[in-house]
Amino acid sequence: MSFKGTRWFYEDSPEELSSLDELCEHLHSLLSSSTVVDDDRDPDGPILIEMKHLVERLGSLKIEIYSDEHPPPHFHVITPNSKASFRLDNCELLEGNLPNKYKRKVEYWFYEKNAKKALISFWDKTRPTNCTVGKYAIPD
Repeated sequence: MSFKGTRWFYEDSPEELSSLDELCEHLHSLLSSSTVVDDDRDPDGPILIEMKHLVERLGSLKIEIYSDEHPPPHFHVITPNSKASFRLDNCELLEGNLPNKYKRKVEYWFYEKNAKKALISFWDKTRPTNCTVGKYAIPD
């Protein structure tokens, strides 16, 4: 069985590796990554799906979307000293705490740079088949 994916360490099949060192590196990469196996997405067999997807970096801020999430659809902001999550539809703070300067930067990015479209695209393409939330649905 061969796993397919988007990163180098699982594009290679273990059968194609030529040494024990390469096999160990391959296994270490798989075990230390934030991936899940999705058996239902591809008719050719299981695939690995990244759990965390970097959408954008804003200086020291990382904007991420996670694959297997809870409602409502949201994105995560990680700073060197804090974490927070924001609603995908209106950028409302859901959880966590960011210093005001970071929160304002996220809101500027969301509204002024029209980031909602990119966030929805990332959200929709990263949903595993068993995700309880599913693809983004525009609220009524």
